[in-house]
Amino acid sequence: MLSAPGSRSYRVYDALRERIRSGSLEPGARLPGQLQLASDYGVALMTVRHALAALASEGLISIEHGRGMFVRFPPTVASVLIVDDEPMFRNLIAEIADMNGFGAVQAASPREALQALEFTDGIAMVLSDVRMPDIDSGIDFIRTVRRRWPGLPLAAITAYPNDLQSLHGEAECPVLIIHKPFHVTQVEEALRLAMGSRVPAQAGRTI
Repeated sequence: MLSAPGSRSYRVYDALRERIRSGSLEPGARLPGQLQLASDYGVALMTVRHALAALASEGLISIEHGRGMFVRFPPTVASVLIVDDEPMFRNLIAEIADMNGFGAVQAASPREALQALEFTDGIAMVLSDVRMPDIDSGIDFIRTVRRRWPGLPLAAITAYPNDLQSLHGEAECPVLIIHKPFHVTQVEEALRLAMGSRVPAQAGRTI
């Protein structure tokens, strides 16, 4: 199991994952050997092995005995659209998405979010606040997304679940609701449910 953020194994994992995501390590590229990586990052061999195991478990690399280790990262990354008029929450959720291997697209208003859905490729899920700044704006946005993109997973993030009362019993009502304040693991669980099992389980903390 990968150690917590801040540990040596996590730093090696994060550095290699960022090189893969940025394209400096392209799909099909062969990684240096474990001894070379340990020397490059100034860590023990076991630390490198833990980091590589985590990358392999996420499908980012393949470890082929007798041949080496190769990048398996796809050319495009599934992204999460984060809609919230509070920059602090947008940035926090974007950080969680990034930590779990997803891209993040941020929008400060429903209008910006709809433009992102129209013109941005790769958006695979929407995480939306409700009061932006008023309830009606958030509800109208959720209705629009659920009607125009019915197959796109959407989770509402709100400190006031009753704000969704007007949607109860309707097809537009979000299936996933995350209560503020939330734990990191709650956002990760929503990502896991909506986007598959690529999200690794980690210890949660309250935000």
